Amino acid sequence: MWLADGGRNAALCSEQYGKLRDELLRAHPWNFAVARQKLARLVDAPAYEFAAAFQLPADWLRTVGVHDNDAGAGWVPYRIEGRTLLADSDALWLRYVRRVTDPNDMTASFREALGWRLAADLAQAITQSSTIQDLMTRGFERSIVAARAVDAIEDWPDAQPASCWVTART
Repeated sequence: MWLADGGRNAALCSEQYGKLRDELLRAHPWNFAVARQKLARLVDAPAYEFAAAFQLPADWLRTVGVHDNDAGAGWVPYRIEGRTLLADSDALWLRYVRRVTDPNDMTASFREALGWRLAADLAQAITQSSTIQDLMTRGFERSIVAARAVDAIEDWPDAQPASCWVTART
């Protein structure tokens, strides 16, 4: 693998790659990284406030939605503490952003943005040039906007809940 060639730059890339990849994955509910799973309820309930605790998936990075039914309707109040999700429900279905480690499972525009992000992060250490770092940062900013735009048009928008102005009229 290119990160294991033994050089100083490879070591820097290897050190930052996973952290920056996960940071970008968490920053947006990318279609390629969203997954759904019924959560396993833990035997021990929380000491107070919530009735049940559920184990988060091993590849969980960010919660997109929590539901108490498999239709994905309605929302459940919850709190995440450590690797568990706390809620007042007997069963939970989770929509979440998962850790994607295989670049072939990422979209081309996400890989492009990740490359620019890595370049911006490492530019100063590798080139000792703030000018190069600024160029890489601008490249990242352009690429992440484009990647999010492409991702957004590949998905039907989530329904927005009715505001209190609308519900007050009914």
